[in-house]
Amino acid sequence: MAKQLLRIDLDTSFSLFGISCHLKDFRFAWTINKSLRVDFKKSKPYIKGDDLEFSQYEHQLDLDTIYLFANKSQDGFLITKKKQVDYWILFHNTVDEKTVSHYISTIRKTQSVLTVFEEDNIQIKEHFVF
Repeated sequence: MAKQLLRIDLDTSFSLFGISCHLKDFRFAWTINKSLRVDFKKSKPYIKGDDLEFSQYEHQLDLDTIYLFANKSQDGFLITKKKQVDYWILFHNTVDEKTVSHYISTIRKTQSVLTVFEEDNIQIKEHFVF
């Protein structure tokens, strides 16, 4: 009997921003709400594996949802390859370059944000496919 190989292509066509700052998650969400004029609300924790829970916030748009995830929990990291990242912001639909640069520059100007970047690594993005 011949072996069959199942290939699954995960949809990673979304925008993902990595952010470093020293604020607690609720304070950071409040700060981002003010600077981006959005309304992140705390939702159920994002669970990785069996025991790792990460703070998660959501902002509902007309046709889309924006997610804010903490990269650190008491027991580990959401993305261990990016320990310098404190928070991830995920835009489900791909955002055009003009909007991406607007969000990045607005977040970068936000007080207490050390750095912000757009993550393009597909292997890292695959952690956020749900």
